[in-house]
Amino acid sequence: WDRVKLPPGASFDRLEGLSVAANYNNACRRMLEKHDARWVWLMDDDQIYPPEILLNLLERNVDIVTPLYLRRVSPFLPVLHGDESRGYTRYDFSYLKGKSGLVDVTADGTLPTGGMLIRRHVLEAVSDPWFETGQIDSEYGSWDIYFSEKARQAGFTLFSDTDNAMGHIVPLALWPVQDKGTGEWRYDIQEAH
Repeated sequence: WDRVKLPPGASFDRLEGLSVAANYNNACRRMLEKHDARWVWLMDDDQIYPPEILLNLLERNVDIVTPLYLRRVSPFLPVLHGDESRGYTRYDFSYLKGKSGLVDVTADGTLPTGGMLIRRHVLEAVSDPWFETGQIDSEYGSWDIYFSEKARQAGFTLFSDTDNAMGHIVPLALWPVQDKGTGEWRYDIQEAH
């Protein structure tokens, strides 16, 4: 996070806690307390951010935007959900085929909250709490889907920025493997679970 370039006048607040939704809500509340703050940028602790990413997202000058990143678990699909009549299926790469730049997912999808940049007036228009668990799916967090739905209902557009990507840290195990035929050693990568 310390590699990310901040625009002039920006401040960085780190929140810690077990509830991602509560941390996001507290970050938004803190931002609203700062009368001159115009944006909140939500960052997760399991992501890697290129140095220019925040400046690039700000240049988009849209109300809500999230950089493109992949799920932490196989098959490592984009973190985007299609609503599929509110069943919220996961999009695969075919959804993004031929698309670049800002992809408007408002009509048929939702955004993840990691790396999400939100303009102040969105938070003022959408009621607090902005993020809640259990509202969409009782077994999964789904705070991102919940926020996307609230923002969509308030008339805001949801953008995924495919020109700005970030990494998602994945727990992996490296296994030494010897080829029985040649005797040569190599490694296999396996998801750690």
